[in-house]
Amino acid sequence: MSPSLHQTLLMVSDLEASVAFYRDLVGVAPAERNDGNAEFDTGECTLVLEADFDREVLDAFGLDEPGDERGRGVIVAIGVDEPDTVDAICERAAEAAETVRMEPTDVEWGRRMALLSDPDDYTVEISAPQ
Repeated sequence: MSPSLHQTLLMVSDLEASVAFYRDLVGVAPAERNDGNAEFDTGECTLVLEADFDREVLDAFGLDEPGDERGRGVIVAIGVDEPDTVDAICERAAEAAETVRMEPTDVEWGRRMALLSDPDDYTVEISAPQ
């Protein structure tokens, strides 16, 4: 078996706000939910929003605290079926006063794409084939 991406985990500062962003704006429903995290089945891999680990857990795994710039350099790419869905998600984001980093745009590699910021400033790409 070839290696495959199993899970993407984002440490978030406010789990409820992040769940609302991905559920209500992006349109991905949590498949699993508990006190410390929410898992979204995206078809290919699971997106996990994890409340910040406490110091003991960070130390046990040799991890640093995410800090104030946790979203820097991270892009979560979410594919949707239709270009109109990209536009609709951006409209919902704008209505909810969320940051739209790049308005829906037809890019040269054959997709309609937009970039949003989630509550922790992770970049979220929403795209569909044209």
